[in-house]
Amino acid sequence: MALLRGGGWVVLGLTPAVADAHVKWFVDYNLLAPPRPALAVVSSYYFVRFCLFLGPMIFAVALADRYLTRSECLLHRGANRITQRAAPYFPLTLRVGVSAFFSAVFVFGCLGDSMILTPELHTHRAWICWLQLAIAVAVLVPRTVVLAAAGIVFLYAYGVAEYGLYHMLDYPIFVGVAAYLAVWSVYGERKRELADNILRIGAGVTLLWASIEKFAFPEWSFVLLAQRPGMTLGFNPEFYMVAAGFIEFCAAYLLITGLLSARFAAILLLGMFVSAIVPFGRIDAIGHSVIIVVLLLLALGNNVVGMRLGAPKSIAATATLHTSAFFATLLLFVGLYYAGYYASFPPTPG
Repeated sequence: MALLRGGGWVVLGLTPAVADAHVKWFVDYNLLAPPRPALAVVSSYYFVRFCLFLGPMIFAVALADRYLTRSECLLHRGANRITQRAAPYFPLTLRVGVSAFFSAVFVFGCLGDSMILTPELHTHRAWICWLQLAIAVAVLVPRTVVLAAAGIVFLYAYGVAEYGLYHMLDYPIFVGVAAYLAVWSVYGERKRELADNILRIGAGVTLLWASIEKFAFPEWSFVLLAQRPGMTLGFNPEFYMVAAGFIEFCAAYLLITGLLSARFAAILLLGMFVSAIVPFGRIDAIGHSVIIVVLLLLALGNNVVGMRLGAPKSIAATATLHTSAFFATLLLFVGLYYAGYYASFPPTPG
């Protein structure tokens, strides 16, 4: 019960810090210092307790999700009506959001702090700023949207060249946004489902990956928490970081696999990112603006990916499948995160 109450307070009261998925923007970090050992992370007291608590919770959410959807409840019908009205405006909304983001990044660069795609990816190349301005303009013109998408992919590739693939794995959402824009520009309504799925998976994978950072490198956030001690509401920082990681991981998992729960997960994440702007200011507002727009679209849209993930007849079997898949996904991302780190930063002999 103590864990349940603690988790509830974290969800309700600690959303600004939980939303800070990219602590690298606000503190000095050192990727050459290795993360906590993977075995120590997954066998830690808080990690194991949260797993025990979340197993029944994920089962119950998946069960309710499928039951409410199949029974065509009022909530489900209302959500579908909202989607039908809002979906035609999704491409334009994202294009405007992307344009606003790159316009802000361009202005930010002109003030002397140029960045490639996010605040910690610094660059002294003046032409990067002008490319960002070109993207901001091109994405608003239907005939040049595909060129804007190509520009975003180029900037991501440039970030890989400058900072390494492991670092850029924090931001696959930019590739997802570029793919969405390209698919819509070339195919339009004919490939709407494909474009929506790419955008959803790109956002979900970004947040799943970011959540593992909270388990592997909690010390980075400890610095931030020491600067803002009221953020923890008196909770143990170790507990706080494990809770933050699991909240983000659960929401990202439901974003990809859920039905009605995918909408609620998007709304939860949206609230977390928006609320984080107040304590963290302009850098957070600019850096998270793209994912805020994407989460808005995901909250308003149907999840076709989630519709295809389930047993055809039994709701209980589907809930069991989703619970098993949750823990498999958790172990998969922990494994990929650590494998990616040690492939990029091999330990030195001795």
